[in-house]
Amino acid sequence: MAGLTTKLGPLLLSGLNSPAVSNKFLAVQVLNNKLSAANIFSKSSGQLEERMKPWDYKKYGYNYACQIMEGTTKRFNDNTKIIVVEGPPGLNKGKFCQELADELDMVYVPGPTMDQYYTNLYGYDLRDLDWQFNYPKNKSYDEKKFAQDPLAQNGGLDRMQDALQFIRARTYNELLAHLFNTGRGIVTEKCPHSEYVFTEAAYNMGWIDPTSRTKYHKIRKMVLQYSLKPHVIIYLDAPVDVVQAKIRERANTTHPWEKNSPVFENTSYLKMLYETLMKREYLKQAAISSKVLMYDWSDGGDTEVVVEDLERLQLEYFDKYDKQQADWRMFKEDNYSLARRRYTDRKWVNFCFSHLAYMEAFRIEPSNVELLDWTDTAVKLPGNVRYDDVIDVGEPKEQCEVSLLSEQQPFCYNLSRTFLHDNAALEGYFHERE
Repeated sequence: MAGLTTKLGPLLLSGLNSPAVSNKFLAVQVLNNKLSAANIFSKSSGQLEERMKPWDYKKYGYNYACQIMEGTTKRFNDNTKIIVVEGPPGLNKGKFCQELADELDMVYVPGPTMDQYYTNLYGYDLRDLDWQFNYPKNKSYDEKKFAQDPLAQNGGLDRMQDALQFIRARTYNELLAHLFNTGRGIVTEKCPHSEYVFTEAAYNMGWIDPTSRTKYHKIRKMVLQYSLKPHVIIYLDAPVDVVQAKIRERANTTHPWEKNSPVFENTSYLKMLYETLMKREYLKQAAISSKVLMYDWSDGGDTEVVVEDLERLQLEYFDKYDKQQADWRMFKEDNYSLARRRYTDRKWVNFCFSHLAYMEAFRIEPSNVELLDWTDTAVKLPGNVRYDDVIDVGEPKEQCEVSLLSEQQPFCYNLSRTFLHDNAALEGYFHERE
């Protein structure tokens, strides 16, 4: 049976208020009782209200005209929340997230991985063409290769972190768009706010270059401007030796690439990542604006206990200037609708990643010839060019419930033969410039 960890003291869990605290009203007129009460209820409680019919934002979008006629907060109910689950690997967080989402009538979206980056909407994997690339920088590098060698391919980890930063920002935008358009809550793993701890840990170990770290933080500043902080963060904890034991156990069955891994067998790295950066730094800061629950998950735990703790939280707002849950107090219907438009059109994501020219990050940014090599090879993968350029490759594969991830085809795969020029002419052009 999992129990709420309190040994870390009130400083770490400052965002966790006692259910006995009395209600205080906002100093402004609220739009509806869901925006100020902000409770969370389970299906078994019998208090969960039925939601209105969701807005089909995938089909109709959400523009200014919709903003005038189509309200946003009328679809919100008590469980219109984002819950992020964090914690070390090997603790079956995915199973816990699914159970939690089912009990709270929310949608579970797994954390982004490099599989999303390399696999296009038709199920074809760019990693199958690694043998055709002429430059090591263009070959794939994912979590499996990271577990086996964090220094491989002269900056493979730098490029993987760069790709994951984009995928995680785009995924989080999809979660917010789904929440604002349907009113249904989300349970997911990791978020853009916590991602920096992995980059910092890798930098401290000497696995990524300082220029790559600089680029990451420049983009992070832009991404966090638009990424609303989660309502609740649930941290599943376990001692490092227990985590390593669980990783060794699954390495013999489902994760063979983690066997004798120089990453997961590195005790100092895991302690720095999860004990120092995650628990003492990130969670301490995150508790100011989000509710933080921490559980000892060494031997697993009971999801029902977590649900009961969530119902007791109540997420009460104390004052309109309080930092707790401040991102979600928008006060006016227009402000909620503006946020809904921002996340529905997704333009801010591409803006953050396409308007930063930081060529000093030499391990990430490709040279001219490397870019040509990548383009010439990536276009060969079925489904990576526009439909009028190729033969029928079948219908896009279903990604998950409500098609949350259906738009997450990597932007770098949006290729068309109309943009491909004669290689000889391009090589002559680049040679002349150099």
